[in-house]
Amino acid sequence: MDKLKAYWRDFSRYLMEVWIEVRPQKGRVVWPTVDNIKLSTKVVIVSSLGIGVFIGVLDILFGEILKLIIGKGAI
Repeated sequence: MDKLKAYWRDFSRYLMEVWIEVRPQKGRVVWPTVDNIKLSTKVVIVSSLGIGVFIGVLDILFGEILKLIIGKGAI
């Protein structure tokens, strides 16, 4: 039973220390602004779409090259 009490005491102390560091007003963590989050989200979406299109084009290109090398009906 003492181990359980010690565990919860340590766990609650840990949570209090974490809260002190991440409090929105007085903590050590600097949270991004809403505008910064929106811009970062747009950058991630556009980058993901761009990379997806690039990989898709490469896939089609290499597929066509392979068809030319081995022939369409080859088994």
